[in-house]
Amino acid sequence: MIKSNPFTPQSGWEPKIFGGRETQLLDFKKSLEQSVTSHPNHMVVVGEWGIGKTSLLKQYKKISQEHGYPAAYCSISQFADRSRPIDGINLITQEMAFGFPRTKSLSHFLGDIESVGLNMGFISATLKKNKKTRKKLQAQVQFASFLIPLFKSLKAKLAVILLDDIQNLLPISQVIDILRSVLSKDEILSQTKYLFVLASTPEGWAAFIDKHDPVGRFFRRRELISPLTKEQVEVIISKTLKNTGVNFEKQIMERVFSYTQGHPYELQLLCSHLYDCQIEGKVSLKQWEGAFINTLRELGHDYFSSLFKRASERESDVLGILAEKNKPLKIADIRSIMITEKRAKNFPVANIKNFLYRLKDKGLIKRQADNSYHILDPMFAEYVQREKKQD
Repeated sequence: MIKSNPFTPQSGWEPKIFGGRETQLLDFKKSLEQSVTSHPNHMVVVGEWGIGKTSLLKQYKKISQEHGYPAAYCSISQFADRSRPIDGINLITQEMAFGFPRTKSLSHFLGDIESVGLNMGFISATLKKNKKTRKKLQAQVQFASFLIPLFKSLKAKLAVILLDDIQNLLPISQVIDILRSVLSKDEILSQTKYLFVLASTPEGWAAFIDKHDPVGRFFRRRELISPLTKEQVEVIISKTLKNTGVNFEKQIMERVFSYTQGHPYELQLLCSHLYDCQIEGKVSLKQWEGAFINTLRELGHDYFSSLFKRASERESDVLGILAEKNKPLKIADIRSIMITEKRAKNFPVANIKNFLYRLKDKGLIKRQADNSYHILDPMFAEYVQREKKQD
């Protein structure tokens, strides 16, 4: 009997089989031990969209609580330019308070706070006895005033805070600097022991460092999340399919890695569509095209469409060449292809270098050490090719 689809392509959902991050899990366990015996070594997890940062943070939460340390997973939503740092601090404190496993002492602490999450927010409400003073307090003072009683209510040696998608705080980037400043205060160091783990895209984290240099020195420990290897992909697919009544042929397994290159979200999405195309429990090359088209359609809706729209008309012509060749190309290579194959009428060949720079800045391509350029990934390359054919 065929069982329900075991793959989990929904963003934020934990995969049925978590694998390929053994090094990161081992490093985190060591960080927990060090944080309990000495000062917490706050860290940041850096990785591209869909690479598995959220799944890793949720594994960190499990490990923390297995060791007896309460942990709160906090998802950061997007902020507008008109938002204030206090809005970001309020969100973090609310997520923290509701994210920890509820205990009697924590419930008592939360019960002392008026109007949870309303008006001035959680941390302002902790200072309800003096409303005039409360209005004058700066965000970092309020945050510190929240952290100390919260930690006491947890009654733990260490509390772990996992802040996901912190690139969404860029419009109010001061929030991360406030976090650094508060965690450096003597009263926080002496009366609490929090371990903060932040997760961000590479571009987002680089922007924080550019704007607030001390942030990079404070969160010195970084975990760079890379795509899964071919062996890891095969193990994850095989274990996920175990006892489901469905089998992927070897050629299917090879194609999955060839197109996803070990990207976890693309892997889960493509395998989910392949699973739904099974015939009598088998998935062969006959089922590939339909599943692949559905995967590209969803990836377009989720991410690729907005990414592709960043390119101007001329930039998309250059992007189309990189997508079709799907290999690193130097400026001279692209110029030669554009001229000899007459790709675009009256194309300003002299500006190819500038177009490549812009595409790189927009996150559509990457530059190699030898100054060659390649498109983001094979799935995006396929999406671009199909979009260009429709033009």
